[in-house]
Amino acid sequence: MTAALCPATPLHAAVLAGLHATAFAHPWSAEEFATLLADPTVFGLIATDGDHPCGLVLFRTVLDEAEVLTVGVPPQQRRQGLAAALMSAALATATTRGAAQVFLEVADSNAAAQGLYLRLGFTAAGRRKKYYRTADGGQEDAVVMVRPLP
Repeated sequence: MTAALCPATPLHAAVLAGLHATAFAHPWSAEEFATLLADPTVFGLIATDGDHPCGLVLFRTVLDEAEVLTVGVPPQQRRQGLAAALMSAALATATTRGAAQVFLEVADSNAAAQGLYLRLGFTAAGRRKKYYRTADGGQEDAVVMVRPLP
């Protein structure tokens, strides 16, 4: 799938919340997206297929570090390169903002996302015990991953 990527702003908060709800068991609200995107350290991108939003990514950059806040694609549009395109564009933006490395957390059970991050040059750097809530109310560890930026 060839998707266009556009910068996300607080005006996109409802669209981002809708996308997030299709991708995650515990989605963020439009208000949370608006608040995040009003912060000058946060930037995001939306992937669109025509007028249809089909993916999102949010990063935070502080000094020489970046953090992936969220990246998501609805289940019916996964495995088409959207998350890789969003991450690659966001990594380039983080570099232009002065970041020298980027961190993220990913659910221990999310092998597909971990595979994507490994292909993008991330390596496992640690673990956060019981970091995520699961859909059934349980808890799951997060794998912390890091990648240097050029």
